[in-house]
Amino acid sequence: MKITNFCRHTLFGWLAMLCLVSCAKQNDDATLGSGFLRLNLECNPSVRINTESKSSDASTFTVDILRQDNQLLVQRVSPVGATPDPIELSAGSYIVQAYSETFSAPAFDTPVYGGTTPATIATEQETGVRIACVQTNAAVQIQYSDAFLSNHTDYTVTIRQVQGSLLFTAADIAAGRIGYFFPDEATILVQADGVEYEQNLTLESTKQYNIAIDDAPTPVSGSLSFEITVSTTLGQESVSILLPTGVVDYGENIGSLAVSTATLVSSYTKWSNKKVTYTGGGASIAATDENCSKDYTGASGGNYLWLKTSSSYCVISGLNTATAATALTLSFGCRSLSANFDAAKLTVSVSTDGVTFTPLTASTPHAANQKWGVITFTEGIPKSKTLTLRIDCSGTNYLIDDLSLKTI
Repeated sequence: MKITNFCRHTLFGWLAMLCLVSCAKQNDDATLGSGFLRLNLECNPSVRINTESKSSDASTFTVDILRQDNQLLVQRVSPVGATPDPIELSAGSYIVQAYSETFSAPAFDTPVYGGTTPATIATEQETGVRIACVQTNAAVQIQYSDAFLSNHTDYTVTIRQVQGSLLFTAADIAAGRIGYFFPDEATILVQADGVEYEQNLTLESTKQYNIAIDDAPTPVSGSLSFEITVSTTLGQESVSILLPTGVVDYGENIGSLAVSTATLVSSYTKWSNKKVTYTGGGASIAATDENCSKDYTGASGGNYLWLKTSSSYCVISGLNTATAATALTLSFGCRSLSANFDAAKLTVSVSTDGVTFTPLTASTPHAANQKWGVITFTEGIPKSKTLTLRIDCSGTNYLIDDLSLKTI
């Protein structure tokens, strides 16, 4: 192919322009030049230093230098040393991170210290940065009260986070070991002789949480009890957890003040137990004298639950049996106004989510007559924070009173 003078001049012109652009870029990069970064690390172990773990001596730390725009690692210095030499870097903006060690899961005796600061490097200049390092994870120490130790022989504490969990055995706690966790949500699970209790806690960096575990006093009646107190002084936080007694003691005698007329369950407000919720359909509260509960030990008389029509039901929700130390027993007084009591027409079910129900089988069924009697269920009742009971009637005129859910 023949190249004319015009084409030849044009081609050379384009080549010259490309060369100029390339050279200009190289010159621009060159003009950026490089500078120096001088590090000054200071560590403030204000929470706690465990002498068996890695020291909080800043000279042992690792320093990562990352580009500010894309967070790419440019250089790592490990260990940084007591008097680190200036670090040569291309001019530009950086993030400088210092840390005593990596921390990937909760662990004993692993306080981690660190800090971050931005740095801008100018050509042929030295830029000094000071990184103040503090503890970046949270410390937790567990203690048991004398009362707790005297009442229990087998006990552990597990603290769970999304990043992992850490088990505190009795030996760990007796030795005063400290666990370290991410500054994040945590769940404290206390297990003692078959009783389990969970408590949620938000952990923060630069804090040590001193958790004291005690036994709650045995309640005379009512639901499970616990108490939590929190105080914060000088970066240390004290948390007191009272382990429930493991006793479940729910009772309902349908109220002590007799109703004058039948009242729908959904409208009745005089329940003796105020800590649960009662709903129903086709069910009422009534108190006709000749029908009030009797003939069994503990019959309260007065009001009773009246499952009047077929397909009527009553639901009791909001029961907490999660910390029950032993198996659970459900019982209640019952009678039918019909000549024969047909147990198949009365179904008692349990649910932990309020959606899926499992029928129970009575261990002590009611006799087949019109008298009041007690029905008892001792198997199949789950331990749950959200237990729901449902009583369904496929017959007519079934009466119920004195419901009880207790640990055996």
